[in-house]
Amino acid sequence: MTIVHTEGIFSHEVSVCKCPGSDPNDWHLDLLHQRLFPASISKPKTAFTFDVLDHFLIDALECKTSAMSFYQKLKRFTNNAFPERVPDRYRELMRVSWLWRDLKHRKWFGFGHDAEKGPGDGGLALFCPACPQPGLNLPADWKVRYDRDTVMRQYVIDGNFTAQHMKMNKPELDVALSDGKGYMVSEGPYQNHLQQSLCKDALDYHT
Repeated sequence: MTIVHTEGIFSHEVSVCKCPGSDPNDWHLDLLHQRLFPASISKPKTAFTFDVLDHFLIDALECKTSAMSFYQKLKRFTNNAFPERVPDRYRELMRVSWLWRDLKHRKWFGFGHDAEKGPGDGGLALFCPACPQPGLNLPADWKVRYDRDTVMRQYVIDGNFTAQHMKMNKPELDVALSDGKGYMVSEGPYQNHLQQSLCKDALDYHT
């Protein structure tokens, strides 16, 4: 098995537990108990340590390190003279880090230890105590007590001029782990809103 750690990429012989009462289909759970995140559930051949996944999460956040650069660094740690000889697990890193980040978010928001209770819409978004919200940080008579300019909600839109480079070749294959659970609306209601807006614009144009 290929083990990806903070100090490099290594190959180790790993045997499946065959003790009485053990289930070979739960091999991936045995790896998780040892702080190894398998790249697949069925017969995993690659695993990432929890430490290397945390390192990648912080590197991407603070140093803006891409997944390719991070994995190239691990290859240099493993074999600085011939990094091309190190097994390529870049694709597996992309998939596992995606799952790891989602699991961390669910844990931070209190959904990591209750399998029956999942986050609802916006359940993985931080609450903003500074935003004026009636019933939470504004009195019931706030419209009478304060001037209109004193309490107002502002929306800031920032353009992303590199979004055209993020267009997926096969969007139908994209799987959302937290669709509508964070700051963005779910894909279904969003597409319905776009369709209704297009229909409304078409009617306004013809009238």
